[in-house]
Amino acid sequence: MLQLSDREWKPFFLTELFTTIQRGKRLKSENHMVGKTPYVSSSALNNGVDNFISNTDKVRVFSNCLSLANSGSVGSSFYEPFAFVASDHITHLKNERYSKYHYLFIASITNRLSQKYNFNREINDNRISREKIMLPINEQGDLDLDFMEQYIKEREVKLLQKYKSFISKNIQTGGGAETP
Repeated sequence: MLQLSDREWKPFFLTELFTTIQRGKRLKSENHMVGKTPYVSSSALNNGVDNFISNTDKVRVFSNCLSLANSGSVGSSFYEPFAFVASDHITHLKNERYSKYHYLFIASITNRLSQKYNFNREINDNRISREKIMLPINEQGDLDLDFMEQYIKEREVKLLQKYKSFISKNIQTGGGAETP
């Protein structure tokens, strides 16, 4: 199994990693229209989904990207595989080259920004442009996308095996075990 210590790491500016960095737009809660599109705000829970709306005017819709909370639960970062409307408290980070596995790996790193920022020291556009995160590099000194993808895939397989074993055991014995 791949280990994080198997690679050399290097700092990268967020602006080097993402081709699009854009903040959502303000949409007051009283203007939310009930719908099926996730509304992502600055929550650390449920991928940041705060509501489901149908608004299409004066909103920004993103998908297949990272969301980064600028305020509230500052630094909370999630991979968002679905189309969503971003509040003005969210910055979307996107690079067309990245797979879901790259985003999941990077999200685990960007989540650590919550230790650096807080309600009184929010993440603004200027701070994002200066922010660096450490990521693994290959022998050429470039971002090691292959390692990042394989690392997450291995952990995904391991978790799925654990859950399958748990479910199988509980179906056969009738339960009584704690969820892993």
